Parts: sequence; structure tokens; C-alpha cells
Amino acid sequence: MTIRIAWGFTGAGCWLPESYEILGRLLRNSEIEIDLFYSEAGREVSQCYGVFNTPVPQKIPFIDKVREIPNFNQDIFKPNFIEKYQWLGVNEDTSATEYFENIDQRNKDDDEEKNFDFDETFNDVIFEIDEGASFPTSATASIGKYDYVIISPATGNTIAKLNVGIADNLITNLVIMANKSKKTQVLITPTDYEIGDVKSYLPIILHPDTCRKCNECSALWACKPGAIRRKRGKVKLNRLKCIGCLDCVKFCRFTVISFLEETTITVQEREAKAVANLMKQEGFKIFRTPEDIYDYLMKDIK
Repeated sequence: MTIRIAWGFTGAGCWLPESYEILGRLLRNSEIEIDLFYSEAGREVSQCYGVFNTPVPQKIPFIDKVREIPNFNQDIFKPNFIEKYQWLGVNEDTSATEYFENIDQRNKDDDEEKNFDFDETFNDVIFEIDEGASFPTSATASIGKYDYVIISPATGNTIAKLNVGIADNLITNLVIMANKSKKTQVLITPTDYEIGDVKSYLPIILHPDTCRKCNECSALWACKPGAIRRKRGKVKLNRLKCIGCLDCVKFCRFTVISFLEETTITVQEREAKAVANLMKQEGFKIFRTPEDIYDYLMKDIK
């Protein structure tokens, strides 16, 4: 029997690489069929983390511009993505050249995954920009199309909207529609599960405190999307144009750029209360981590 899952991405960076790794495990199961849903913020944030290979999906509706989707960086679905790609810039013991050589070597050594194409295993990939105001694809969740709708990670904004039944983007509409089906379970990993500190990882960060402000900025010239620019004598990063290709890391002469740098976010009481309130509502199952969702799925499917 085929298990049908809709997995939605919101604009959260916390738990993002971990969520893709769980997706990678599920995609190996031939009895599981998965559709991916991206809100506009979800597409933008995933893009910054290097999830998509070029051509990267842009803010142009599919009906207006032909594009090949999906087109993923296959490594995002494999274990140890953070360990493999984490680059801390001036704090690294190795050079950028050695860093990329290590990535290439580890990919060559990854025999188990060599012949597995994650792109081919998705049933569909849906972007909000293609859906119009009525989000017709997500509306089918109300008639039991999916066994599970998973939102991981879910921003505090998403949780707040779901608490009061607001369905004003692709992901919140998907959840509200799924909640109308007695067949479908809704599983959510919020970024703000409880009050306190949570470890997270940052996308590409250009550190202005260590930037040398070179007259000829090699990272700027290497950045094909034009995400790095000079403004009033300072080199800046436009995150909406960044596609996480890491060319800036490769070519910056003074390694002032980092990727997947560890950080700590602090969950406040208001966000934690919103999660606690959603737990009390019928039809939602809330989990601390994406790993917890995977464990629940494996038990429930059996």
C-alpha cells in the first residue's frame, strides 16, 4: 500500500537541514510517495541554504516561464550535510581549496548513494508562486489525498496563523485543508517548541567585521546571481539573490564568509505559548525535532 505524504517548507532556517535529511530517508522507501510544498518564504530560505542547484526556482510563475523542477542539491538529503559543508571562514584550520577538495572526495567515496537519484523519487514539487490566490493543489488535501501532511520546520508565524485558522499562504492552506480530512494526520516541527535556547545553523554569512573591503572583491565578481554588491564602500550580501552556490566562499581571498555557522536562537514565551495552544487543538501532532517525526512515522506506518 502506498503511503502519501505532503511535506511543507516555511521560511524557517532552524531544523531545515535536519528536515531534508529525514526526507532523504523517507524517499528511499518505495512505498512512500511525497509531494513537496514551498511557501514563498520557504523557497527563499531553502535557496539560501543551497538546496536547489541552478537553475534555481525564481519568483516567476511556472506558467510564465518554463523551468525544470525539481533540481536539488542531492547532498541535502544525505546524512552529515552540515558536517560536510560547514565552513567557518577565518576560523577554519584548512584553506577554502582544501575545503572543496574534501567535499569532492567525500562525494566520490559515497558509493552507497551514487546511483540513487532523489529528484526522480518526488511525486510533485509545488511552489506558492504557481498556485494563485486559491492554492488549488493544497485544497485537494481536504478530500483525503494524503495520509500525512508534515510541516517541518514551521515558523512562529505559521504556528500563530494555524492557532486561529488563518490560511493565507500555500502552507497554512495545506494544513487547514488537511485538517478537514478524517484520514489525514498533520505532523509539525515548530522552531519554537518551548522556552529556551535552540541550536541552529546559518546560511551564507558575509562578516563585515573581518571584511578587508578589497578594491577588487573576488567574491563579488565570482557571485553569478549578483547577491554580493558594494554599497557606500561596504561589501554586502543580498540574501534574496543568494542561491547558496558557495562560489563566494571559494573565491574570497580572506575567507570572511561562513556557511552553516552554528548559532543559538532563544524561544520567547509568546512563541512557546502558541505551540502549546496548538497542541491542544484537534488534528495536530506537534514534535520537538524532525527526528521525532521520523520515529513516529515509522511506528505508525507499521
